[in-house]
Amino acid sequence: MNKEITFVTGNPTKVLHANEVLRNFGYTAVARKVDFIEPREEDPAKVATEKAIQAFRELKRPLMVEDSGIFIKALNGFPKTYIRFVEGTIGMIGILKMVERVTDRYAEFRQSLAYIEPGMEEPKVFSYIDGGYTLADKVWVSRYDDAGEFDKILIPPGETQPLCMFTKEWRAKRDKEANQGTIHYQQLNECLSSQHPL
Repeated sequence: MNKEITFVTGNPTKVLHANEVLRNFGYTAVARKVDFIEPREEDPAKVATEKAIQAFRELKRPLMVEDSGIFIKALNGFPKTYIRFVEGTIGMIGILKMVERVTDRYAEFRQSLAYIEPGMEEPKVFSYIDGGYTLADKVWVSRYDDAGEFDKILIPPGETQPLCMFTKEWRAKRDKEANQGTIHYQQLNECLSSQHPL
């Protein structure tokens, strides 16, 4: 029987991605929403850490929080963790205008997972980089209604269409397979297995 881990998120796609990896190790992520004071940090690890501390104060149980950023090489890493800000202001058209004369259209996701449980002074943080993305030359119309705004312009390595043209299940499986050995959920499992053997 799988052990449950509270995943503090309101995003069902994040839970899908987590369980794509964790179920192979005997864990199941179960979503729980908490209202956060949003940290103003550019590093996903710092954001995840602050959110985990906030959530733990409220829930007082073992839990994990994930945060991520999109880092575009030609824009010196912008938008970093300010994804929602960009979506609500300049949007994807604005991002593409900023790089329309740029040949190096490399982008990467940087993702961090903070885990905390009773007895820990501070969360443990696990991070990885999912790189090799290319910015599209236009904003695509999404084939699926569960895709995010940046999914309409980010083309994964080896593909010719952006993430929004693939199912959420495909995206979760690609994330796991492309980042085998480094993905933060696997790092968390290794830590939990050494502390709390099944």
